[in-house]
Amino acid sequence: MKKRKVPSGGVKKAMWQAGLFCILSSLSVPPAAADTLLINDALVFDVRSGSASQKDVLVKDGRFVSVKDQIDKDKADQVVEAEGKALLPGLIDIHTHWTNMDGADRASIASDLLLAGVTTVTDFHTSPEAFQVKRAFHETIMSPHVFFTARMGVPYGHGLEWGDSNMTASVYGKEDAEEATRKIMRYKPDAIKVFADGWRYGYGVNQSSINANALEAIVGVANENGLPTFTHTVSVNGAKLAAKAGVSAIVHAVQDDVTDEDLIELLLDKEVFYAPTLVVYELRADKMAKITNPRTVEIMQKRQAFSRANLYRFNQEGIPVALGTDQGIDSTYFGEADLRELELFVDFGMSPSEALIAATLHGAQALGVGNDRGAIEEGMRADFILVNGRPWESVSDIRKTDQVYVDGVALVKSGKLVKPQGSGQPLSVKAKKKIDDFEGEDSLTAYDAARLLLRDKNFPRSQVSFGTIERETGGSALHFSGEFAHKKQPFAYVLLPFSPEAFAPLDATSMKGVRFEVRGDGRFDARLSSVSGAALASFKANKNWKTVEFLFSDFKPDDNVEIDTSKLSAIAFGRQGEANSEFWLELDSVEFF
Repeated sequence: MKKRKVPSGGVKKAMWQAGLFCILSSLSVPPAAADTLLINDALVFDVRSGSASQKDVLVKDGRFVSVKDQIDKDKADQVVEAEGKALLPGLIDIHTHWTNMDGADRASIASDLLLAGVTTVTDFHTSPEAFQVKRAFHETIMSPHVFFTARMGVPYGHGLEWGDSNMTASVYGKEDAEEATRKIMRYKPDAIKVFADGWRYGYGVNQSSINANALEAIVGVANENGLPTFTHTVSVNGAKLAAKAGVSAIVHAVQDDVTDEDLIELLLDKEVFYAPTLVVYELRADKMAKITNPRTVEIMQKRQAFSRANLYRFNQEGIPVALGTDQGIDSTYFGEADLRELELFVDFGMSPSEALIAATLHGAQALGVGNDRGAIEEGMRADFILVNGRPWESVSDIRKTDQVYVDGVALVKSGKLVKPQGSGQPLSVKAKKKIDDFEGEDSLTAYDAARLLLRDKNFPRSQVSFGTIERETGGSALHFSGEFAHKKQPFAYVLLPFSPEAFAPLDATSMKGVRFEVRGDGRFDARLSSVSGAALASFKANKNWKTVEFLFSDFKPDDNVEIDTSKLSAIAFGRQGEANSEFWLELDSVEFF
């Protein structure tokens, strides 16, 4: 069995502080750290050897400063008696989507992750323009460290069949991939994810895969900026392409076939991590019960067999495995997914110790922070968990996590958060009159949020363009036009958020309604969204400019849920159309009154 030394990665630069912190600072904040903390008589898991031994561990200013057989208790301001408990680095998940699955919000997700012992996690589900406001928000709640990840894909590729126009950057070749990646850097991402592989699991129609020169360009710019690159890769040939480009990690299982020697050599030579996200593909009884087509079951079982064989072989050959779950997608539940992934690692042939190393040290190394966290060693970040068991002997003991510390601060004790979690949303911002007058060159609303394009999901999607034009009378307006896709109920809207990614709610209780100038080719909708739901008001437009004015009471709510004008999120303009029909709309001077 070939084993190799995995590079430790560089220390991640400190996260920049966002300007909106002052707005959010009245929310729940994490507890303060004790000056010096001693963990006494713990069974410390060594991620280098996979073994454990009884040690004392001293923490100061969020770092491990001493790991010895015995440390004088007088050196500590606070002592945690840990006899019989296992002390491990906090878990690190390199593939997480922070979605609203089953009503989740960012605070509830952070809570679920902490309770599972996760102390570092990626976010694969945020538009780059919202990185700043969400970083600031996480400073106000109890949370793991979050690595905000910019998404990139290809025309007609996975990742671009849904979402707004800013969520995933679309690239084709070397030049535009390089330009798009450099453009993303202004948002200070912590990582890059590329939807590189278009194989769609054997169900028939595949999507586009990335060109090799485009992926190499993305990796090159990411490397220049000290960032890891992860790929959605699910096939043998896709994994070869990713490895040749020098990506940091493949973050799905290779499951279209068994690996060959060429792929193994590439992964070893290029030092690529492998995070198979077994849990999202698990043939769970509740999922399988809903499938009635025997052919679908056969395809899933075949994929699972390839996945099992490949993880076993990769691990045997010394390709470093890391923990990723795809949680937030397809009923893969936050926190529980990490615990189950560890169990599946062992079920697929890894030892419990190897599973724990994958979930700690290897995750840190894949993120490029292997010199900063992922081990209980002097100088490392004091992200750790105390467990009532020995998970290196029985991996399911990881479910007995008793305490969780982030930067040396206890956030979980006795299996519960140490205090009530903060709100799932930032505080509402007071509305101002102007929403968007479409002047300037920054493509932002008056609330410093990017204008977004919303379209029907899944290919083919409606073909739409939008941008500012000059009005005959002077100034600028928004032009929005296109052709609806050949499908049932195609739609297209231009969205004007009231904050980046519509994350922070807007309090418009001092206003009466919305007015705007418009012209176009028929009936359109104005859709006003709030935290509680959305409401619609329709209007007719023709070739001549006119002013339309709606009171908030004119908007008819979806599902009979009234909108909350103290927590508005965005307003959108567009319509659902007939397949293959064309449309155009021009908009100006959108404001509250």
